[in-house]
Amino acid sequence: MIAESNTSDTSKSMKKRLRDAFGYENGLYEAIPHLLVFLQGDTSIAHPSPTMGSKKPNQIEFMLCRLIGAITSDEIPVIIYLDDLQWADQATLDLIGMLMLDPSITYFGILGCYRDNEVDKRHPLFGLLEAIRLNGAPLRSIHVGPIERECVNSIVSDTLCLPPSLCRPLSTVIHQKAGGVILFVIRFLNSLNKQGHLVYCLESRRWTWDLEKIKSERVSEDFVVHTTLQMNSLPKLVQIGFMSAACLGSNFNASILGKTIEDEEFDVCSFLEIGKDGGYIEESGLGSFSWTHDQIQQAAYNLILPTQRESFHYHLGRRLLKNSANCDMNGDFLFMIVENMNRGTDLKLNRDEMTQLARLNLQAGNEAMSTSGFHSAAKYLQQGINLLSKDSWIHEYDLTIQLYDAALDTYYTAGQFSNFEVAVKQPLTHAICFEDKLNSYHHLVRFLTASGRSEEALETCLSVLKKLGEEIAPNADIKSLLAEASCVKQMIRNSSIDDMLDLPKLKDSHKIAKISFLSTAIRCSFEMNQVLFAIIICRMVKLSLQHGLHSISADAFSLYGALLTCPIISDFDESYEMGRLALRAIDTLDAFMMKQQVFLFFYGSIAHCKDPLQASAPKLLEGYEAAFALGDMESVTAHLQLYAGVAVWGCGE
Repeated sequence: MIAESNTSDTSKSMKKRLRDAFGYENGLYEAIPHLLVFLQGDTSIAHPSPTMGSKKPNQIEFMLCRLIGAITSDEIPVIIYLDDLQWADQATLDLIGMLMLDPSITYFGILGCYRDNEVDKRHPLFGLLEAIRLNGAPLRSIHVGPIERECVNSIVSDTLCLPPSLCRPLSTVIHQKAGGVILFVIRFLNSLNKQGHLVYCLESRRWTWDLEKIKSERVSEDFVVHTTLQMNSLPKLVQIGFMSAACLGSNFNASILGKTIEDEEFDVCSFLEIGKDGGYIEESGLGSFSWTHDQIQQAAYNLILPTQRESFHYHLGRRLLKNSANCDMNGDFLFMIVENMNRGTDLKLNRDEMTQLARLNLQAGNEAMSTSGFHSAAKYLQQGINLLSKDSWIHEYDLTIQLYDAALDTYYTAGQFSNFEVAVKQPLTHAICFEDKLNSYHHLVRFLTASGRSEEALETCLSVLKKLGEEIAPNADIKSLLAEASCVKQMIRNSSIDDMLDLPKLKDSHKIAKISFLSTAIRCSFEMNQVLFAIIICRMVKLSLQHGLHSISADAFSLYGALLTCPIISDFDESYEMGRLALRAIDTLDAFMMKQQVFLFFYGSIAHCKDPLQASAPKLLEGYEAAFALGDMESVTAHLQLYAGVAVWGCGE
């Protein structure tokens, strides 16, 4: 719709709102690449920044709220229809809540449907609706019950092409039998025809029926049970096809279905025709099919005996895995295999089978994480950990450390802190070398910082740095700081910006870990110990100059430049040069993830020493956009605060 109106005034105003909201550099463009094409009008320049997959869930939700807020207006109101909300996961419900309660979003509404018999006061959806109501957002509930008798009569009349008065006795019985459920009404009519109780008479050229036989027909009040009984009358291979298709989900591919059934007599094409003719499935695309209703899928699934379901799922997944090439093992197909095999984990699997399934869960977890499916990733990785044997740290060490490393990242990102605290102890206790513990320490420090335990985080950082050969005294004084700063000054003396940018890139993994933990320690120490904070900055610069440049070096140079403006040093010329070095390092080192930090310190603390204060204002806005693109809300706030100060004192705004 937006693309079609690309030249209209409405489109132009929307472009302006989108640019104001996102600029041109934003990770959202990776998820919606056509959005950037729409903004710039040229497909050749749509190069989204690769940051969306690494964002936290709340950051993605925030950006989607901004997107909806930018799109909607009095000229383009937006209504989103969401069906089957009783199955919505927590992340979806959280996003709905944010959209409905965000005061900046106007001319927007959500039409949601759910089955109230599946939603009680303990259901997350009930809590969401109560929160929306309590916060004053307009909320209207419309109860949609069974259709009335006259509606059933109209359906029967239209279907049989007979006057309503003639159909009323039949429709009354159908309404009683089907309970006014429209899907049940249609399928019951179909079953009456197949049983010979409702037939077309060639002699009278109209539909006729045996009302007494229809009245005596025993029909389950449950539509699912009724449909399952109908399916039970079909040939055995057709039933197997239905059972397999039900395990593949609400949509399935014909070629994938064929891989799940090893019986040579099973013909996929014949099965699909039977399914379509019976109104059970419908073609939704080339080679793709979907169930005509989720209740029909449930009816097909009920063909599998409850005692055999775990085994059926597991062996279906095994057959898919066996009949698939390695190149197919990604995306939805990978998830389909793992989901089915995970249903069979309570079976008596041997050691090799459990290890194989744990490895598949690791692969699925990494795949889900790469597409921002944080909660799904956590589920897969937790399942993989559960499948590990007690001696996996001895016999499956590589798999075990990979699972825990991935799980810690996922738990932290998804906010599953209780799982994180349990999992982080394992690699720190059982990893055979210090290098294999570094990732766990990294996530532990992030967790401690996010939990408000900055002192513990700093102690952990300093402990790790000591083991990495970078010992820093936690009680260092001003004298130590001046010595560190003097050492750095000697190292950069007589070196131009070009000379320093020509230094080799840092490749030693040991040194990369060191500068990473130094960078993390900076965030922990800023408010706790400013002398220590300054010493860490000096160590980062020294490491970069001695051993090679890293993307973090750009941040280190800007921090060091800001440090030189403090009263005890006050070297403004050197400060400005270090700031310029940091700016150029962003491009030279591909340090775009550091752009918001560099801009914050250079244009917030350094640039006004040499340049007019007013010149910093547009750059602070640029830094704000870079921070917003990365979801760095702390930096976003800092840029806006500095911009407000510059606008007031420098520009008189």
